[in-house]
Amino acid sequence: MMLPLNIQEENGFLIMEDFPENCIFNKVKTGCGATTIALTNNKNYIVAVPTTDLVINKCYPTKDNNDNDLVWKKSEIIPGVSPVNPNLFGLYGRFTVSTKTKLKKFLNKEGVKKIICTYDKVEALISLINPQEFKFLTDEYHDLFKQYLFRHKAINGVLDHYNKFKSYCFLSATPIPEFVKPQIFKDMKEYVANWKTVDRITLYPYKSERAYETAAKIIKQYQDIGYFVLDGMKSEEAYFFVNSVREIKKILDKTNLTNDDCRIICADGEQNHYKLNGFEISNSASKPKRFTFVTCKAFEGVDFHSETALCFIVSNGYNEHTLISVDMDIPQIAGRIRTKSNPFRNKIVHIFNPKKVSYYVPLDIMIQELEKELAIAHKRALRYNSEPVEKDEREQEDAERNRLGSDTYIIKRDGKYEVNDMTAKLKLYLYWTIHIIYRSTEALQEAYETLGLSVVKGYEWDIAGEDIMKKILNPTQFRDYHKRFCDLKNKGTMLLDSEKQELETISTKHPILVEGYSKLGGKALKPLRTIKAIEAALEELEER
Repeated sequence: MMLPLNIQEENGFLIMEDFPENCIFNKVKTGCGATTIALTNNKNYIVAVPTTDLVINKCYPTKDNNDNDLVWKKSEIIPGVSPVNPNLFGLYGRFTVSTKTKLKKFLNKEGVKKIICTYDKVEALISLINPQEFKFLTDEYHDLFKQYLFRHKAINGVLDHYNKFKSYCFLSATPIPEFVKPQIFKDMKEYVANWKTVDRITLYPYKSERAYETAAKIIKQYQDIGYFVLDGMKSEEAYFFVNSVREIKKILDKTNLTNDDCRIICADGEQNHYKLNGFEISNSASKPKRFTFVTCKAFEGVDFHSETALCFIVSNGYNEHTLISVDMDIPQIAGRIRTKSNPFRNKIVHIFNPKKVSYYVPLDIMIQELEKELAIAHKRALRYNSEPVEKDEREQEDAERNRLGSDTYIIKRDGKYEVNDMTAKLKLYLYWTIHIIYRSTEALQEAYETLGLSVVKGYEWDIAGEDIMKKILNPTQFRDYHKRFCDLKNKGTMLLDSEKQELETISTKHPILVEGYSKLGGKALKPLRTIKAIEAALEELEER
C-alpha cells in the first residue's frame, strides 16, 4: 500500500532530518539529495549502493561545499575514509587486510559513523559491527531486483540481513513496478514523497536505422561547429548513456575522438580494456571532458556537473544490454546533471532502433505461466519445511540449490525454505522491456506516454515530436530550398500569406537564389542545383 508522505523541500532538494523507518521510501525525484541526508545527519548509517562509482562519487565529490571544482587523480581514489568527510568510510572492491584494518580503526573512533558500501559488502560488514548501532539504507533499491540474475549472492546478502539493523529503509525514485514487485517488498509499507514543486522533463525520441551512427553524427556536429543546437540553445558538452562497451567502441570507431576528447565511465576490467583498444577507462570523479560515455555503472545516484551538457541515450534493439527501461532507467538518467543553471538539465534525447518482431507472447499470458510456476514452488517449499529429511539428503539438496544460484525459485533464509520470486518476476520484466516495449516505434511511443500518466507527482513529462531531432540531424539541403524557391516564384502573385513568408525566409537564408533569379531568370536558374553552379553562371554572365 502506498502512503503519501509530506516532506520538507527547498529548491527541489529534500531537507528532511531522516527517512521513515522499516519501509520503502519512493522519493519520486532523482538528484534531490536524499542519499546526502543519510550521509550527513547525526545518525550512524550503513548505506548500501549498487555500484562502485556511486561510492566513489559520494566519497570523492567533484564539487566542494562552496561549489568549487574538485579533481581527483586515479591513484588518490581508494577504499577508506573520505578525504572531504572524516565521518564517511567508502567500502568497495576487494576487502583486503589493509581495508579491513582501516575500517576497524574507523569503527573504534568517537562520533557519528557513516559507511557507504556496495551491496556485496553488507554480509561482510555484519560480522564486524553491532547492527543495532546502525540504521540501514538501501539506495536505488530497485537494483536489488534489476541486477538479481547476475548479482544474486550480493543481493541475497542484503535481503538476508536488512532487518537485523536498528531500522531499515529501501530508497528509490523509480521503485519496482507493481506487476513485477517480488513478495519480499510487497509486504512492506511504501511511502511516497508528496512534492509541492514539479519538474518538467522533455524527452526527444529519434528512430534511427543504426543508433551508433546517429550518435557519431551528433558528435561530428559538436566538432564541426563547436556546439549542438536544441530548442535554439547551444550545448557544448555531451553525455552519452550507452549500456554496452561494444556499442561505445562502435561510436568511437565512427569518429576521430581521442582520450583527450572523451572519458568512458564503465567497469574497469581487463575485458573492457580489450574492447576499448587503447581508450582509457575513467570514473565519475575524473576530470570532465567534452564527450562522456556512461554505462549502467553510473546511470543512478551519480552526480555530474556541467553548464551546457546535454544527455543522449543510445539504444540498439539488437543489443539487449542497451535497451533502457522507460519506467526506471530514463527517469534515473534525467537526474544525472545536477547543475541548476544548465538549460538542458531536464532534456533527454533518446536515439533508438527497435527490433522488428512479427510475433510475441502477450504479457497476460506470460503472467499466467509465471503464477503457475510460483504456485508449484510454494508447494515444494511447504513440503521441505514440514517433511522430515535426513541431514545428508538435506545438505545435498542445499548444495544443488546453491549451484543453481539465481535460477531457483526456492531459497533458504533463517533456516527455513521460502519461495524466492525475484528471478521469475525479473524474467517477466525483461521480457516486457525487450520483446514488448522495444518491438516497434509505436510500442515505445506508447510506453513514453505512461510516464506522463503516472499518479505520482514530482515530474511532468513532455514527449517532443520526432520531427524535432529529424530536422536537426537531417537539415534541409540547399537543393531543397532551391526547388521550393523556384516553385514559389513560378506561382507569381497567387501566393498565400504563409507562402509569402516562406519565400521571404528562403530569400534571407540564401540571397544567391534572389540574385540568380533576378539576373539569370527562373528558367535558367532551375537546373542549377548548387551554389557553386549558380555562382559560375553569374560570373559567366558578367564576363559577356
